[in-house]
Amino acid sequence: MPALLRTFVAVEIPEEVRAALAAVQSHLRQRRVRARWVRPQGMHLTLKFLGDIPADQIPSVADALQTAAGGHVGFSLTAAGIGVFPALRRPRVVWAGFSGGTGPLADLQASVEERLAAAGFPREDRPFRAHLTIGRCSEAVAPAVVGEAVNSFAGRRFGEFDVREIVLFQSELKPDGPVYTALARVKLKE
Repeated sequence: MPALLRTFVAVEIPEEVRAALAAVQSHLRQRRVRARWVRPQGMHLTLKFLGDIPADQIPSVADALQTAAGGHVGFSLTAAGIGVFPALRRPRVVWAGFSGGTGPLADLQASVEERLAAAGFPREDRPFRAHLTIGRCSEAVAPAVVGEAVNSFAGRRFGEFDVREIVLFQSELKPDGPVYTALARVKLKE
């Protein structure tokens, strides 16, 4: 029986944007927002979480991604603003949002979802909301503290970057946080 790999499809985030978001994390820590912060090197924009799949399925997943990406040209995104899920009165996830090429991003994600559904992967129940998780709040976090800190970043931009490929990642859960390894890189149309 082949090994199972925990996998997801994502857009990589460039170093300068990750550094700007690390500064946001530092600011939020200073404002006493208690959270498990995502390591900057682990920041990414998830398009589809696949879960545990057999290693021998990786080539067929990469083929499906190639088909999905082949219909899309590259585009630019801007990381901008900070928010929380599900709501400020009960913050669980602190995230950075995106502006700019969000239409092309949503189209790309829909194609990824469609091609992977055709390959036998279940569709996501929730609508796609482009975000980059920067922290997961503890139960004890004060909503007012989070709200004030998050609102201080309203409209703030953290960097623009070009999306030219999507990546199939393996996620290995380690005691000090997940380690991500690229299994396949798929270019968008030029």
